[in-house]
Amino acid sequence: MKIILLVIVALISTSTVFGQGKGSTEPNMKQVKDVKSTSAPVTRAEAQAVFAKAWGALAKGLKAKGANPVKLPADKKPVTKNEVLSAFKAIVEQTQPLFKRSASKVAYNPSRVRKHLDLKLYERLIQDGFVMPVGPIATGKDGSLSTFEFGDAVGVLLLRIADLSHMPSRKFSPGLMAPGG
Repeated sequence: MKIILLVIVALISTSTVFGQGKGSTEPNMKQVKDVKSTSAPVTRAEAQAVFAKAWGALAKGLKAKGANPVKLPADKKPVTKNEVLSAFKAIVEQTQPLFKRSASKVAYNPSRVRKHLDLKLYERLIQDGFVMPVGPIATGKDGSLSTFEFGDAVGVLLLRIADLSHMPSRKFSPGLMAPGG
């Protein structure tokens, strides 16, 4: 009887272990798709598609109200840094009512910001951490962005929105704990 029980346990454990490997032929498993970064500039149509997907995620995950605030023409012209910044600003303004706490200010040197940037319009995005202060959107010349630069900037924006729209637990966050707690 013990031998039969051991055989059954061994069969169950091996089927579980081998069924989770990379070579799984499970029909419902999604295959990983390689995304290749290029040095070609991101077009307005590609940027609009990314912002539409990002807004869909924000609308679903955060229950953000309203339509996608980003309206870029769907053409093949490269998207400029200023167009990306104005898209970022529109997304932040639309999601701001969902923020559960204020952003801590990011220290940056205004002399490193590119000359053609209207700092009055976009300074809050940099100070609140939605745009990297020494990243490709805030520095250099106004122009196009590579897929890597654009993806990195969109990732920082979404990460910061997720950070500010989430209230950490008072139990595990030292800055939010009650004194002596």
